[in-house]
Amino acid sequence: MAADARDIRDTRDAIVGNPVHRLWAIYALLSGLATFFPDRGRGPWAELLIIHVFLIALLWPVPPFREGWDALGRRWPRALRIPFDWLPLLVIPLLYTELATLNVMVHAGEYFDHVILAVERAIFGMPSRNLAVRFPVLPLSELLHAGYLSYYFIIFLPPLALYFMGRREDYRRALFTLLLSFFLHYLFFIYFPVQGPRYLFPAPGGEIARGTLYQLTHRLLEAGSSQGAAFPSSHVGVSVTQSLMMIRYLPKAAPFMLVATALLATGAVYGGFHYATDAFAGLVLGTIAVFLAPRVFELLGGRWQTQAQ
Repeated sequence: MAADARDIRDTRDAIVGNPVHRLWAIYALLSGLATFFPDRGRGPWAELLIIHVFLIALLWPVPPFREGWDALGRRWPRALRIPFDWLPLLVIPLLYTELATLNVMVHAGEYFDHVILAVERAIFGMPSRNLAVRFPVLPLSELLHAGYLSYYFIIFLPPLALYFMGRREDYRRALFTLLLSFFLHYLFFIYFPVQGPRYLFPAPGGEIARGTLYQLTHRLLEAGSSQGAAFPSSHVGVSVTQSLMMIRYLPKAAPFMLVATALLATGAVYGGFHYATDAFAGLVLGTIAVFLAPRVFELLGGRWQTQAQ
């Protein structure tokens, strides 16, 4: 009976009004404000507004959702815990797909590359156009494109490791930090959209274009990139967030994550996917997310433990 009661309590904590879901609800509110802008008619604003309002009510949650979650948690405590632990992260790609629609509603299809390009030229000198031209070495290109593709492993491997090690509290805090990093970047993409060099300039060509990983990277971006989602680079920012969290929770694996993040950031610029300004801003925002996470977690009703377990 004690085990059953503990299962019910743990499941309720996982699905009813916990900091992760409250953070999601806040993001749904802030991003959903885009549907109130004058150019909302450029997208399916009514459908998006309904979805965002529903998410807020579901995830905060408000009655009758709270009572419904309580009932489900009592009925199937163990069956529900795992999916509700992972759903907040697994649906991130769905949020990514709406970014291009939301930023068009806000700015009527205008992008702010001219602002970032002015900074880029003044500080960095356009490495997103020059690096591959200066170093057209196929093995180097393949290594850097592999680093760029490692983004997907960087997102999921640390949470998976913590979860299957049974460190559920560390998992939830690491997940919260990761989601905070995503949401901070996504709000930039909605309200200050920047296309990035991939949309404005031709891709680096020549010898490096024969590379398998070069071609794979470009196919993936053609299939699933979201226009206006360049500044700050969420690839760099999220990877920096994950690296810093690995130092805290999985220090033995942290050096591998740091190397992967360095290759990813360099590959993002070398491949012409991001301005160097995007990468630097992502580094800053990803670091900010790590330092903000404990305070925001506690503001949303959680209890943050600073030491690794």
